[in-house]
Amino acid sequence: MEKIKIYISIILISGILFFSTGCNDYLDRDPLDGFTDDTYWTSEANVKTYAWLFYDQFKAYGIATGTTAEFYFQSSNMTSSINISDDLTSNTFLPYQLNPGSSNSDWKDLYEYIRRANVMFARIPDVPMEPEAAEHWEGVARFFRSLSYYKLVQRFGDVPYYDKVVDDPNDAENIYIPRMDRNEVMEKVWADITRAVDILREEDEANSVTKYVALALQARIGLYEGTYRKYHQAGGGTAFLQGAKEAANALITSGKYAIQMSSDGFKAVYNSEDLGGNSEIILYKNYSLGILANSIQAYTNTSTVGNGMTKAAFESYVCVDGLPISQSPLYQGDETLENAMATRDPRLLATVDSEGVSFQGSVSSLSRARKSSTGYVIHLYYNENSANVTTTGQSTIDASVFSYAEVLLNYAEACAELGNITQNDLDISVNILRNRAGITPLTYVSDEVVMVDGVTIHDPKRTSALEQISGVVPFIIWEIRRDRRTELMTWNAIRYYDLMRWKKGDYLDYTNNPDVALGVKGSALAPEDVATLNEEGYVYAYPESHRTFNPEKNYLNAIPTGQIDLYVAEEISFPQNPGW
Repeated sequence: MEKIKIYISIILISGILFFSTGCNDYLDRDPLDGFTDDTYWTSEANVKTYAWLFYDQFKAYGIATGTTAEFYFQSSNMTSSINISDDLTSNTFLPYQLNPGSSNSDWKDLYEYIRRANVMFARIPDVPMEPEAAEHWEGVARFFRSLSYYKLVQRFGDVPYYDKVVDDPNDAENIYIPRMDRNEVMEKVWADITRAVDILREEDEANSVTKYVALALQARIGLYEGTYRKYHQAGGGTAFLQGAKEAANALITSGKYAIQMSSDGFKAVYNSEDLGGNSEIILYKNYSLGILANSIQAYTNTSTVGNGMTKAAFESYVCVDGLPISQSPLYQGDETLENAMATRDPRLLATVDSEGVSFQGSVSSLSRARKSSTGYVIHLYYNENSANVTTTGQSTIDASVFSYAEVLLNYAEACAELGNITQNDLDISVNILRNRAGITPLTYVSDEVVMVDGVTIHDPKRTSALEQISGVVPFIIWEIRRDRRTELMTWNAIRYYDLMRWKKGDYLDYTNNPDVALGVKGSALAPEDVATLNEEGYVYAYPESHRTFNPEKNYLNAIPTGQIDLYVAEEISFPQNPGW
């Protein structure tokens, strides 16, 4: 959405639409309050205005001083969102939620978006506009309905599926429908996004949903579902992986997007005041002072102790020769921050500040009084030319929603998971990103033999005890996952569900993966700093706390008990998720 669209959307839509608050109110409320169907659904312009509301579901960097976001921030309210990460350790300890909550904002909000989409479907045939326009707006509705159900399935698994508006509040048969098997829901999601790709305009207003945005979502959904079914033994994943590959390839061959190859191209995705002219951004959230702003720069550039990069994430970056730190002769060890960052992937230097280490127990902090939970200070979002770097609610850097880099990574992973990846596949995807970063490109010999500059990569972490829990993957998949993590570092909403689809929830468990609870090496601290170190000398972010991932429970959120109670009141069974 353009800046002015955001403002108009807030004023007009909030005035004409009724937002429900109960768990099931969305099923029995007419969304038009102040306008009737006859007086509102009269033009394409009104349909467009109605559709602007859908864009609010892109949380991006959050709104004002809020921290409900898709990047960097981590939620302390596990009933509303899960942004626990193995890349970042929060400035406050985050355990997994133990018991179901009575409500869940994701459940409520996503079903509201679904109802809006279904209302749009129902009204479009009666709006006087050209058939091409009607198809486009149907495509917009299908895009957002598919996105909403996709997110619901990620979070809750089996969910009720509604594809039409229920206008009668007494129509219990169509309101209190049972949970549909997640695989069936995802088949419907796939049908929606496929149809959207077919009928959406190739060009529309700037920064709005088009065929190309839909292809980016289709690639994301296909990769998620294909790998989820593979690693969770849910069956039928190959078709989704093939669909992901084809959608990503359609974007690649379209020639509409390109990776910015400049030295600051990677960081520009995360700290730009205007992503509108960035050739690798497919859709973004536009922030503007006085209309819609965020706080991501303020929270990462002031005395507030920030979320710090974990030891696990820090050590995942290769050296510039493309080899892991356990193998590269260039690696200088981690006795000091300078040594640890020397000769490393420049994307690490763009993400973590090389000025020094600083955490809550440090006697001094970095410039702008910055500290982090682990000592590794995130400065990916810093833009020295921004006007309000240290003021909460005043940050105006834009946030990516769909990026070409993600599309390239989706393509490479889908090819590898299908078992038919080639050197050309790597060269048009991951290796473009590595070239931009100045990292030696990957050479594919076989799924188990991947090389850089004639040297076969050997990373002992690939077969570690942690990996053995849910299964070791081939080297080609291991390296593609590494590049995905590096390129999308701090994009928590993507990383978390990457772990869920790969069945790698154990990465988040402090016992199985102790490095996720650790930070810098103690030798990098000042002598007077106060820190608790483990037996190997690394900083414990929260020495008194312990996080456990329960694989029988934590791959899905709890169904909100208030929703279950609504069904029980109607004497209808609505089962809770396993383990809850």
